[in-house]
Amino acid sequence: MGMLRITVDDTIRISATSARVHVSIKGQSSFSGALGARKASEVRELVTALTKHEISEDAVEVRGVRIENNQGRLGTKSQQVTISLTISATPEQLPAVLGVLADRSGASTNRLEWVYDEFEATIEATAEAMRKARRKAEVVAAAAGQRITGISQVTDTWSRPVTNLNMGGATRGSVSSGPAPELDLGVELNATAELSIHLSADFEMGE
Repeated sequence: MGMLRITVDDTIRISATSARVHVSIKGQSSFSGALGARKASEVRELVTALTKHEISEDAVEVRGVRIENNQGRLGTKSQQVTISLTISATPEQLPAVLGVLADRSGASTNRLEWVYDEFEATIEATAEAMRKARRKAEVVAAAAGQRITGISQVTDTWSRPVTNLNMGGATRGSVSSGPAPELDLGVELNATAELSIHLSADFEMGE
């Protein structure tokens, strides 16, 4: 009885299951305690605009709030407020989300994060790699006058795809009345990534 180790490296392309849009809503003015309230109101207006496109309130997360009070050399005071948000959307909802953001004053789209379900994608990919390993092991064993009698160990690893896309902080300077149109780029908004699978199998051989 002997042992035969077979390794298989394979790649597949997987599609993103959803996206997370990272957004900042900023404002600056002469010192006023009402600035934070105005920015919070803009967040509520943004959520309302998204719900018109059937994007739920739960899809919007407040990730952080930053308030800076500054005093100039001449004693003038100013306040800057930044509210960081994350909006989750399916690929089908993404044009509507980007359209709403492009229509909001003071909204800066910082980063688009694609979300992949690597684990589900690797189930069939690993099974296919195992079938390849088994075929190769049987051929190699036969060439050596042996046959495969069992498997003592199997391990697999996979790489995680790159998920972030820098959006450059695009903003719009005004807010239109009525629902914002979807952002039409002329192509479907989706992303695919290459997922690498590495499988190692130790086969037992016998006559």
